[in-house]
Amino acid sequence: MTFTARFPWLLRLFLLGWALQGLWVLWELRPEILDTGRRLLFGPRGAAVRLEDPFYRWVEELARVIPPESTYLFLDRYERGKEIEARYHLFPRRHVLGAPHLPPGYLFYLLRHYGAGYLVVHTAPEPLSPEVAGAVRSPVFSPLPPFGQGLVFRVDLNRLAGDFYD
Repeated sequence: MTFTARFPWLLRLFLLGWALQGLWVLWELRPEILDTGRRLLFGPRGAAVRLEDPFYRWVEELARVIPPESTYLFLDRYERGKEIEARYHLFPRRHVLGAPHLPPGYLFYLLRHYGAGYLVVHTAPEPLSPEVAGAVRSPVFSPLPPFGQGLVFRVDLNRLAGDFYD
């Protein structure tokens, strides 16, 4: 005689507990299940994860602000990988990378040399360096309204005249 033949009530109790546990998990995850179902039926499937990333939403706002034919200077440390992601999402725009603590002379040189109309500073973990903070207070830069994780400045290239040496 097998174990299940001797104790059929124990097997039924185990299966009932397992079914109740499954129903409890479904009840706890119902908001996520409904949201996932709605996204699968009606929404963009690939963008669901990106839309939850604040950096992606910030870059999407940048894409609305910076015209496709312009150039921007992105100040960030290369090892974070955020610069590569921003360059990918802002593709038709010309991209120049600079370190977050450039000397002001070299910052002005890069802006003038490449004709960058925008300065984008990704400052998520740390504030601006004193050199860059001092440079962006000059009349060359006009800050755009703050949104997202960083700072965006419109650059008046007509005010940048001459060469810059440090």
